[in-house]
Amino acid sequence: MDPALEKRLKRQIIGKTHRFLAVAPLGFEQTLVSEFKAIGIETASEPTSSADGFRIVGDGKVEFTAKITEAWKAVAYSRIANRVLMHIADFKAENFRELEKKASEIPWELYLTNNQSSSKQRVGDPVKFTLALNIHVTCKHSRLYHSDAIAERLYKIIEGVSVPLASADTASATPSAGTPRNAPSQNENRGTPQNLYVNFLDDRCTIWQDLAGEELYKRGFERFVNDAPLKETIASAMIFEALHVNSQLPNLQDVTPDSVLFDHLELQLLRGHDPRMGTRPPYTILDPMSGSGTFSLEAACIANKIIPGTCRDFALKHQPAFKEATWNFIIKSASNDVATITKIITSDISERAVSIIKHNVECSPLAHIEPAPIAPQQKDFFSYTAKEITDACSDTSPILVLNPPYGKRLDFDAPKLYTQIGQKLTELARDLRHLGKTLTVAILAPKDDTRDGARYTCTANLLHECPALSPEHAPTAKVIQTSHGGFSLNAFFATI
Repeated sequence: MDPALEKRLKRQIIGKTHRFLAVAPLGFEQTLVSEFKAIGIETASEPTSSADGFRIVGDGKVEFTAKITEAWKAVAYSRIANRVLMHIADFKAENFRELEKKASEIPWELYLTNNQSSSKQRVGDPVKFTLALNIHVTCKHSRLYHSDAIAERLYKIIEGVSVPLASADTASATPSAGTPRNAPSQNENRGTPQNLYVNFLDDRCTIWQDLAGEELYKRGFERFVNDAPLKETIASAMIFEALHVNSQLPNLQDVTPDSVLFDHLELQLLRGHDPRMGTRPPYTILDPMSGSGTFSLEAACIANKIIPGTCRDFALKHQPAFKEATWNFIIKSASNDVATITKIITSDISERAVSIIKHNVECSPLAHIEPAPIAPQQKDFFSYTAKEITDACSDTSPILVLNPPYGKRLDFDAPKLYTQIGQKLTELARDLRHLGKTLTVAILAPKDDTRDGARYTCTANLLHECPALSPEHAPTAKVIQTSHGGFSLNAFFATI
């Protein structure tokens, strides 16, 4: 790399703090903030930021200011973020002339690298990208409203700029050791895409650069899916919330013998730990409607401290500021997962689902772990008994995660199914309490149709049969409104 350019990179990109925007699953913004704290993201203080340096700035959007290496850490470690974007520029443009002038002033050579392998390409030549460059434009309340025309101008400006040839630290960067078999390298196709996100709002243009490339829910190994699979980022967010659901217990003086929390707190104390003091027992994850096994795979990666950044390539590796030694140091640092998962029980009523899960385990980093962390079995959720769960979780706390069918997967009486699920959860909770156990539940349910005469009442039926899931009946319960696959959903978390 040209020494002058390297000096500029150190001064303007590596040495400075930048604004970053992390995109989370809808409703799980605070969950992502909590995860970033657990990861150890060090933020720079700003007058407009919260005490912890993170700001929730919209649906699914969390902003923070930090050094670029902290953003790399977020890309490598976060199980919940879908994207991590770095702020490049912010300017006013009411017409194309202003846009072209301002965009031409951006030092694109500090953000984009030409990965051209042709020997004819020389430093100083106009760039012709071999890596895909995607410019995504959105416009609202602006004189410039034609997104395709804006993107076309930006493509021409960037291609006319002298961008540095890729060095060994960028073009030759490959996924870290341990990439599982059957997972094709993205470099073997057309390379990890470089994404620019351009937003026009009230004639003001903001440009962000994606540090990940493909969305972060793609973990980098081959995965077969069943019908309507759950995204890995939502699954991890739900596990994270379930692991922390007990942290909201009130102070001891507020828990009276007639309180709905008394029995639960008494059982926790009898097992030798006080959830209000931050001590946590080991956990068993119960995934009895496993589908493609997303919950189980994410829980197993948490349990075995396999970070998402281990198994895939990222756009940041093909950007001028990338330093392989720094990246290797980041991914070799100890994982900061905050809870201990010691066992995973995985099952589904479908034989096909069990076969899919076995394949997904074999094509993941979990394939080389002994004993196998996931051993799926064909079993109906409704056949589980409290005695069975107690025997399997003798020295752990059970957490039950459920993603029941909804949307296209519903070709039967959906409200009846959620009624049965609510009844089963109440039955299991009651029987487990008699055996000295409590049950933590994380479950997705489709929002009800509130129109007059509507009969789509899955959530209402679930809460009618299991009121302990509702914050209205249980102070420690929590509900997060989210969406997945175009459907509006409620995510419930409670110890019942």
